[in-house]
Amino acid sequence: MQPLRGSCMPRIDVDGMSCAVCVGHVEKAIRGVHGIDAVSVNLAAGNASYSGDADVEDVMMAVNESGYVASKPSNYFQKWSSEKSKANKSLRISSATLILALLSMYYLMFISEQNSVVGISTMIVVISLNNAVVIKGMRSLRYGLNMYTLVLLAYIAALTWSLYNPDYAMWEATFIVIAFVGLGDSLEQVAKSSATSSFAQLSSLIGIGDIKVGEEVPVNAGQVIPVDGVVISGSTDVEQSAVTGEIMPVRASVGDSVWAGSSVLDGSIVIKATCDSGSTRIDEVIRIVEKAQSEKAQIEKTVDKIARFFVPVVIFLAIVTYLMWRDYFGDEKSLMISISVLVIACPCAMGLATPIALFSGTSVGAKNGILLKGHRALEAASKVDNIVIDKTGTLTTGEFKISCDNSEVLKIAASLEAHTSHPIATAILKECEDYYDAVEVETIPGFGVKGIVNGSMYSVGKGTSGIEVRAGDRLLGIIIAHDSIRDDAKQALELLPEVILSSGDNQKEVERVAKNLDIKDYYFDQMPKDKLALVNSLPNVVMVGDGINDAAALSGADLGISVSSSTGLAELSSDIILTKDGLMPCVDALDLADKTRKTIRQNLFWAFAYNLLAIPIAMGIFYPINGFLIPAWAAAAAMSLSSICVIVNSIRLRWSFERDTARRRHGRRTTTQ
Repeated sequence: MQPLRGSCMPRIDVDGMSCAVCVGHVEKAIRGVHGIDAVSVNLAAGNASYSGDADVEDVMMAVNESGYVASKPSNYFQKWSSEKSKANKSLRISSATLILALLSMYYLMFISEQNSVVGISTMIVVISLNNAVVIKGMRSLRYGLNMYTLVLLAYIAALTWSLYNPDYAMWEATFIVIAFVGLGDSLEQVAKSSATSSFAQLSSLIGIGDIKVGEEVPVNAGQVIPVDGVVISGSTDVEQSAVTGEIMPVRASVGDSVWAGSSVLDGSIVIKATCDSGSTRIDEVIRIVEKAQSEKAQIEKTVDKIARFFVPVVIFLAIVTYLMWRDYFGDEKSLMISISVLVIACPCAMGLATPIALFSGTSVGAKNGILLKGHRALEAASKVDNIVIDKTGTLTTGEFKISCDNSEVLKIAASLEAHTSHPIATAILKECEDYYDAVEVETIPGFGVKGIVNGSMYSVGKGTSGIEVRAGDRLLGIIIAHDSIRDDAKQALELLPEVILSSGDNQKEVERVAKNLDIKDYYFDQMPKDKLALVNSLPNVVMVGDGINDAAALSGADLGISVSSSTGLAELSSDIILTKDGLMPCVDALDLADKTRKTIRQNLFWAFAYNLLAIPIAMGIFYPINGFLIPAWAAAAAMSLSSICVIVNSIRLRWSFERDTARRRHGRRTTTQ
C-alpha cells in the first residue's frame, strides 16, 4: 500500500451561513484580505478554504466583520459531534415551540379571536426560544440580505400591523412563521449531521497527539494505531477495514507496515513512525476529500450568482403582491398574502443543492475507499463509452512468479531492479536475494531500467517474449514473469462498458490475460505515449491504471482512475483514487460519481422548481380560478420543507450507493454506467 498524495488549501470554520447569499458574503470578505489568491466557501461543511499568503487571523477577522463567526478548523468528528448534540437539543425545543404556537393559533382562530394577551404571550415565548431566527434576520440587514431577511420582514410586517390595528391583529402570523422556520432550521441541522456522518467518522480515526517521524510508539490490544509506521517489536492481528476496506484482519510482524486508524486485535506491538502526525494516510484521504468538497462546479457558481439577486427580487414581488390585491381585499388580507410570498421563498435550497450532494457523495466514497478529487469526475462518469485499462497491478494482482534458466542473468537483473519499486522488480529481488551493486541507474518509463554493473552497461526491460536482459544491444537472457489475474476482475468487467486492454507487457502475456477475461480489443508493447494516443483517439474515455507509465494517459483521459497499488504520479494524474484492493471498486467509483451527479441535478431541479411554482402560488395566481390562497403558516412550513427535501435526497444517495454496492458483491445486477 502506497501513501496517498493529496493537498488542500488552508481552511477555517465559518458559522452562521444559511444560503448561497451567505456564501457570497463570506467569499467577498475573504477576497478582500491582502494576499488572497483564491477562495472557496462550502455551505454544507460550514467552512472556507483559500490560497495565498494571507495571515489566518486577518482572514478570520474579515469573516467576523462580515457578520459571521470564524474559527480555526476543528477535527471534523469533534465538530460533527458538537453540532449533532446542538441540533438534537434545538429540535426538541423547536418542536415544543411549534406545538405551543399551533395550539395558540387554534385558540385565536376558533375560540377567542383577537385575544391580544394570548397572542402577545405566545409571541414572546416563541421568539425567546427561537431568537436565533430573529437575530440572523437583523444581522442580515447590516451585512447583506439572505433568507432570514425575508422572515424578519414578514415578522415585522405582521407585528407592526397587529400593534397598530389591535381589532384586526394577526398575532398568529407573528409567532407561527418564526416557529416553523425555527423547526425547519433544527430539522435541517439534524439532516446535515446525518449527511456528513460518514466523513465525520472517518476523521475520528485521526490520532491525537504530536508524533514525529522516527518516534517509537507502543500500541496494545484494543487500541487504534495513531500514526503510519513499521512494526519494530511484537506481532498482532490488525483490523484495517477503515483504511483499506478489507474486512479480514492481517498479521503484522516485525518489518511490516501498519496504518493509522487500524485496530490492534491482540497482543502488543511497537511501531516506528514513518511520518509525522497530520501526514498519515487517513489525513491524506481527508485532505483529498476536503479539496474536492471545496471546489465549485460551474453550475454551482451560476446558482450562487442567481441567489444574490433572489432576495431583492422576492421583496419586490411581495410589495407588488400587496399593491396588486390591496384594492380587492383591503390592507389586512393583502398584507397576509405578501407575508406568504416573503416566507415561502427558499434561497437556501438552491445554495445547498450542489454542496450537500457533493459532501454526501465524497464522504460515503471516502468511507468506502473511493476518493473523488473534483467535479470533473462527476461529469465524465455520466457519459462513459470506452474504458482503457492497464494490465499489471490493475487487472492482475501485480504479484509475479519469476522463472529464468540463467542465474547470472537473474543476478544482473536484480542488481538494476533493486533501484526501482515496480512489482516485477520486487518479484525478481525475492527470487534473487544476492546481487551486485549498480551505479548510474536510470528508470525508463514504459520500458524498464538501465545502469552499470561491474563496469558494464546493462538494461532490463520488456521484450516480445518476456523481460529481456541486455548488455548493450546483445541479448543475455529472458526472464519470464507470470502475473495472476485478480479474483474480481471478470465480475467487474461484466459490469463495465466495453473494455480496451493497453499494456506495456509482451504480446504473449497480454494475450493470455485478454483471453482469460474475454477482452476482444487489446494492445501490447505500449509505451506511455502510445497509451496517451489511444485515450486521445477515443470519445468519452476512462483510463484505469496504476503505474508511472499510465500517468500521461490518466491525465489525458476524460476520467482517470488510479487503483489501490498506484504510484504517487498516477494518483496525482487521476480524478478518482481507489484505496480498496481489487477491480470492483472501479465499478463502485463510476456508480458513485454518476449517482452524485444525478443527485445534484435532482436537488437543483427541486430547488428551482419549488421557487418558480411556490412564489406565484403564494402571490395568488390560482385565486381567480378556485379561490386558493396559501396562509402564512403553510408558507413557512413549505419553505422549511424545501431545504429538508434537498438534504434528505442527498442522504438517500448514501443509502442507494451502499445498497447497490452490496448487491454487486452478491452478483446481482444494478444500474451502472
